[in-house]
Amino acid sequence: MNKLILIAILALSALLLGAGCSTLTPVDALNAVLPSSGYTQQSLKYGGLPRQALDIYRPKLAKPNAPPILFVYGGAWREGDKKDYVFVAHALTSLGHTVIIPNYRLYPQVQYPAFVQDLAQALAYTERNAPQLLGRPLERFIVMGHSSGAHTAALLATRPHYLRAQGVSAKLVGLIGMAGPYDLPLDLPEVSQVFGAVTADQVKPPINIPVNMPRSLLLHGAADDRVIPRHTQVFAESLAQAGHAVGVKIYPKVDHVKLLAGLAQPLRALSPSYDAIAQFLASY
Repeated sequence: MNKLILIAILALSALLLGAGCSTLTPVDALNAVLPSSGYTQQSLKYGGLPRQALDIYRPKLAKPNAPPILFVYGGAWREGDKKDYVFVAHALTSLGHTVIIPNYRLYPQVQYPAFVQDLAQALAYTERNAPQLLGRPLERFIVMGHSSGAHTAALLATRPHYLRAQGVSAKLVGLIGMAGPYDLPLDLPEVSQVFGAVTADQVKPPINIPVNMPRSLLLHGAADDRVIPRHTQVFAESLAQAGHAVGVKIYPKVDHVKLLAGLAQPLRALSPSYDAIAQFLASY
């Protein structure tokens, strides 16, 4: 098991920092050791394009009335695949929540806001087909993301017109953000290539807090040199100043990779992120 954990850490490091996850069999090895007996899984198309597909994981022991969680993976808006995040679904379904993990279109094939629209479309598809996919109507949901995915999740929470444009009527009741670049540096080429000619208020959640913002949990590693913790601190301060409930955890000696890797059952010694998320979700 120690050897597997080492392999998993290396694989997740490459996956989360952008080394081309599609050929990383160690991530498959990590996911393979996690039991799948606690949930059922469906793979579906929510649109007509190749990347418009999603996986839905339903816990066999669901928590009564637990809102489903839409998880948005990171990858600098350039890469990623839903199949690599079974370990996230395993962690969240173990807490009694259904988990929705969509793929979405990526740069350079598309620019902002196409990937945000894709995620809203995925949620709308799930809501329309909720009796078959979820076993009950979709009335409430939580958005959760890591890295660039946390930024996109925050956009869905702070700019709800994306959801309304797709016909989503379910209520967003929570945001879980992990190491998100919320105070988006628009002068950085890695960012400007994706977002093009936009204004700060369009794409920076900290300066666009709506009155109906759901309560939030923001996690970050103090040792993160990929997305510095200041992003979470700025967003949290903006939420608090606007009068919204927000929990903030900045973990010493935890970096960008370990923050998310700590959700995986064999890797929970890497960060306290799983326990913090479990505590946040317990109130639902």
